[in-house]
Amino acid sequence: MVRTLDGCCMSEEGDVLFKDYHVKSALFTTLASYYRLKCKMPLDHSWGFDITLIDGKTVAITTGGSGEKIDIDIINTKNRSKIKFIDFPGCPFGITRYHGSLFVCVKESGIFKINMLDYTTSHVISCNLPPCSYVSVFSDKIYYTDYTDHSVVCCDHNGSAFWTFKDTLVLNEPEGIAVDNNGNVYVVGEKSSNVVIISSDGKHHKQILTENDGLYLPSAIFLDKQNRKLIVANTNATAFLYKIL
Repeated sequence: MVRTLDGCCMSEEGDVLFKDYHVKSALFTTLASYYRLKCKMPLDHSWGFDITLIDGKTVAITTGGSGEKIDIDIINTKNRSKIKFIDFPGCPFGITRYHGSLFVCVKESGIFKINMLDYTTSHVISCNLPPCSYVSVFSDKIYYTDYTDHSVVCCDHNGSAFWTFKDTLVLNEPEGIAVDNNGNVYVVGEKSSNVVIISSDGKHHKQILTENDGLYLPSAIFLDKQNRKLIVANTNATAFLYKIL
């Protein structure tokens, strides 16, 4: 049985949350702040894909390419129960929260925004996204990856591009993405097995993690801005926690 990690995040208490993907018995897994298994929750009828924290007790998990249903599950992490389903016109993959909204990559449709007050959705960016695209939001900018085009795109909330980064010698098949408080973009390259920081204007880049740091076909990334910690998950179900100096 193949297990892959395609989504990760960290709670306010320091617990690390993972989403196992591509298994019919997909799991939502929580490691306590001292990095021992805290709980596992099966995601019935869903393979699951990406995960993001909504608040201290709630997460959102996308179904990815699940054949039985296409939606986002809102889950209470305290009692491990599903409390809401949000339907989508296509398969949702990467997801992130920014202030009171969720932003979701939807295959072949683009990026949708969900208002967390009433769960209404709006289609903010129309583009032909492939599966396994990820998204991050900071200030007035939306950032997303396209692994088939080997590109990272920074645009406004109407989809007008500020810049596009594309260099297969530096970043091959970019997937997971995160942005720090200075607008610097952290991206994992799955085929290049690395993490690259792209400057806020898209003109400069720096490789900060490679295979020598334990990466092998990484897919997901999470940046704890307050505590300056970085989680990177490999597709082979291993993950690493790094301190940003």
